[in-house]
Parts: sequence; structure tokens; C-alpha cells
Amino acid sequence: MKKLGVFVAVVLAMVSTSLYSQPAEGKGPRKIIEQLKLSEEQKKDFDKIHVDMEKQEIAQKAKNETARVELRQLFKADNPDKSAIEKKMNEIADLEVQMHMIKINSWFDVNKLLTPEQQKIWKKALENAYDMHQKMMEHHGKGNGPMHTPPGAPSPK
Repeated sequence: MKKLGVFVAVVLAMVSTSLYSQPAEGKGPRKIIEQLKLSEEQKKDFDKIHVDMEKQEIAQKAKNETARVELRQLFKADNPDKSAIEKKMNEIADLEVQMHMIKINSWFDVNKLLTPEQQKIWKKALENAYDMHQKMMEHHGKGNGPMHTPPGAPSPK
């Protein structure tokens, strides 16, 4: 169940990230924003949500990076403490979920300021991002890649 929640968080994070990005006019996510035909008030609210999200992400990234530094230190100890490492890795996992939740919360905040017709367009963007993620997973294989080094662990030589 926890894996499903993380998967949904990742997909929503991908959508939020791509929708807030500003690629060339008329392409991709920017086109979705144009299709929404936001009023001036909605544009201001959308921008505020985006700025607030960016601020929260910066603070969250700092927490995550600090925890990764601490994890590296745990691995460097003369006698690494397995339970302390596990605890720190769980903390990092929680911090990463919180990072995704920032994006998800902003997605829902934007959804609230939209009209029902605009919400359909916004939701369709989520569905398209989900489909794109599924295709990427099929193309790259599910879980068939190399083992990953835990965050902060020393790289194998």
C-alpha cells in the first residue's frame, strides 16, 4: 500500500513539475496552461501557489540533503550502526514523500481555483502524465535495473 502511495506521489509530482515549467510557447505544459484560459485573478493565484511551492521545495530539499550528509557520516563510522542507518534511511524516505506532497498539495490548490471546465483540462493533464509514466516504465522495464546504492552510502568500487 505504501508503494502505491509513493507511486501516485511520484506521478503527481511529475505532472506538477511539468505543468509549472515554462517551455517554449505553444508546446507541452505551457499549452495546457493556455488551454485553461485563466482569468487575471486565477493567474495571480496560480503564480502565488507556484512561488509558495518553490519556497517549500527549497526548504524541504535542504532538510533532505542534511539528512543525506548525516547518513554518509553514519556509514563512515568505525563500527556502522545498522539500526541508526535504517532509521536515517527511513527519515530520508519520509522527507522524499513530503517533497512529493508539496507538489501534490499545490496541484490540488490549483485545482480548487479552477472552474469545472478548467478542472477537466487540468485532470486530463494528470492522466496524460500518468500514461506517459506508464510507457516509460514499460520501455525501461520494471525493477530490472541495477541495484542502487542507498542514499548517502559510499559508492561500491
